[in-house]
Amino acid sequence: MIGPDTTIVITGASQGIGRALSIYFGAKGARIIALARNEDNLRETQRLTQEAGGQCDVIPLDLRELSSIESAVQKFDTDAVHILINNAADVTSKPLLDTSPEEIDQLIQTNVTGVLQLTKLIVPLMLNQPGATIVNMSSLAGYKPNPTQTVYSITKTAVNGMSEALRSELSSQGIQVTNVALSSIDLGDGMNPGGVPFDVVARKIEAAVLKGHDEVYLSLVSKWLMRLYKFLPALAKAH
Repeated sequence: MIGPDTTIVITGASQGIGRALSIYFGAKGARIIALARNEDNLRETQRLTQEAGGQCDVIPLDLRELSSIESAVQKFDTDAVHILINNAADVTSKPLLDTSPEEIDQLIQTNVTGVLQLTKLIVPLMLNQPGATIVNMSSLAGYKPNPTQTVYSITKTAVNGMSEALRSELSSQGIQVTNVALSSIDLGDGMNPGGVPFDVVARKIEAAVLKGHDEVYLSLVSKWLMRLYKFLPALAKAH
């Protein structure tokens, strides 16, 4: 059960689904450690999480810089982390030839390298913790690459592989790894009215953590479509 004895680290918590997850789990009494680049927005997440009844510490973090990652973890006021939600991600919706070298570097550093570096530093705090779980927020683009999001799709394919490898490596140490195949999410702000409602997403992630599920899909349709693309790769060429 997720509650007052649960410490959850959430990256990309200054806005969007990261902020929403902070509020959701904070309302259950969990202690949240919210990480992101924008400290002002993190403070707003802290306020909203505390209003919901949770505890929330905020620490600025830039996943593109190892020194920032190391500094952030050193500021943790705890020696136990139960859940790490690797949510932060940069998105560039461009074909490869339209993507600058700087954008490529930023996407890989934020979505892949930084996630690995942060996870490596936090795993020691998760050892011997009941229900210890790493939640990697991936994307349907990591299962069926989108030609208009080439580099982003590549990074999310890497996240999928990361989840599989870490699951194999860490399961013997009592740490579960859950991969979440995100699609369009409706956060109730009018931005994605046709998306999956956030409360559905949050409940699925919570259930996956509690039940030890390897993957989370937001609908049965997306789950089986991704399965078809994997075993019938010719279908993935249809746009």
